[in-house]
Amino acid sequence: MSLRLYLDSARRPRTPDGSAGEWGDFFDGSMELEAKNWPPLLWWAMFGPEDLMEARIADAEDAGTDEHAELLSQWGEATYPYLVVDQRTALSRLHARRQVLTSRLGARFSPLYDEFVALIDARFGPYVLLRTEALADGGEGGIRLRFEETLADLERLDVGHATAADGPVDRLISDFRRWQHTGPVPLLAGVGDGWPSVALREGFAGTAVRRSSSRSAERSTAERRVWGVLVVVCGVGAYWLTRSVRPVVAAVGVVLTVLVAGFVRRRK
Repeated sequence: MSLRLYLDSARRPRTPDGSAGEWGDFFDGSMELEAKNWPPLLWWAMFGPEDLMEARIADAEDAGTDEHAELLSQWGEATYPYLVVDQRTALSRLHARRQVLTSRLGARFSPLYDEFVALIDARFGPYVLLRTEALADGGEGGIRLRFEETLADLERLDVGHATAADGPVDRLISDFRRWQHTGPVPLLAGVGDGWPSVALREGFAGTAVRRSSSRSAERSTAERRVWGVLVVVCGVGAYWLTRSVRPVVAAVGVVLTVLVAGFVRRRK
């Protein structure tokens, strides 16, 4: 089961406080993007080490609700790390880190990067909040450490250094290259109401289709080779056992019948 993370437009420089009942109107008119399992690279690109905050896990729900009571019972005073930054700083970092990141991702993803920047400019603010309560580890510190390492790695770009070899940013880019065929926009920037744009969806729609078609072609080629080997083996085996041509014809006929029947079933 995948975890869900959210990037939100926020009115305060922090996550809502459930103990103060602040979740009730948090989503009124705000923009939100969603991603699975881990923050996408373009989300990370807006933040720095000073943007890392802590909140109590129980306060991910408003006090007085069953959900809040359940979280409080399960987690007590344990906290989780999250990120929040003002819009101006987020945009400044996106612009400053653009050249290095797009060169690593590939020029074809530059329009995606630029549209994401435009989205943050138009629909996020005055603060950008990365909600990570789904990653809560009960205050054990593992998630916070990974956040600190990723933010420190990105900060290297701000002083003209390359990111660490096989560091957090390198791994984010490697994972993207490996899985981009499943949908580059969600992997880099998440999804939400009105995002991605129609142009972006159409621009990258063929990626998954091409990869799928390529895999289908490879699978078909492999299957043909297997069946070809099977025909030869059956034919040679039948002749070796009987020293007669008639059993060879029968054996090959059986294999071909099974092959044709399977083909027909797949076509239906």
